[in-house]
Amino acid sequence: PHERKRLNAILSRLDKLESHVVPILERVLNNQRHLASVEPYLVEILDRFDDIEPHLPWILDNIDALAPYTGLLLKHIDELLLYAQEDGWERSDGNGTSEGENDHALAGQLLPYLEYYVSKLDIIGPHLPLLRPHVPLLLKHNRIGKVSPHIERLFAKGYKDLSASANLDVLLFWFGWTLNIPGLPRLFFSIPGSPKLVSFLSNRLPKRFVRGYCSSVGCYLDSEQYGKSWNKL
Repeated sequence: PHERKRLNAILSRLDKLESHVVPILERVLNNQRHLASVEPYLVEILDRFDDIEPHLPWILDNIDALAPYTGLLLKHIDELLLYAQEDGWERSDGNGTSEGENDHALAGQLLPYLEYYVSKLDIIGPHLPLLRPHVPLLLKHNRIGKVSPHIERLFAKGYKDLSASANLDVLLFWFGWTLNIPGLPRLFFSIPGSPKLVSFLSNRLPKRFVRGYCSSVGCYLDSEQYGKSWNKL
């Protein structure tokens, strides 16, 4: 029954798979290691192929980094698709690329941190939709590279408070400069209670200097109700 389900899924997507057959053969089917990682999730991949297909060339180009995490990537595909392409406003304000130049420039910049974040997607998944608007700020001055080594402590005990992610632009406005001081981020995150302090500051710091007339606008996502259906509301 399982093999029949796979066959039916392949046949139903055959028209869209046709143009990708050669790179799939070269990079997945002819690589035993990648095939072993991808094959158990073939039905799920084909079920979501309409969402995946526009990004398949980029996925195949980076299959060495992505294949080992196929299961986790599929589990969190809805929120990860938010990071697949840059929005128009990111292109227009100088933080992104010109339209059509490289539709996956954002995903490419995040690729060096993939292994760490993907391995912890079950914990950080609820934060991803709230972090998405702030990603250009994180990529600026390589802030994400400076913060990433210390995120482990923040999520060490299943950190679920989403306020810091929702207000990351505010935190970076007031404290982004501290990331440029060698050793200071490591010192801060080594302090007991630093995650609670981050949450407190993210909710108390003035937002008007950052968001102007939109300072009263906020994002909310209940981590206890987070799941596949959140983005279908």
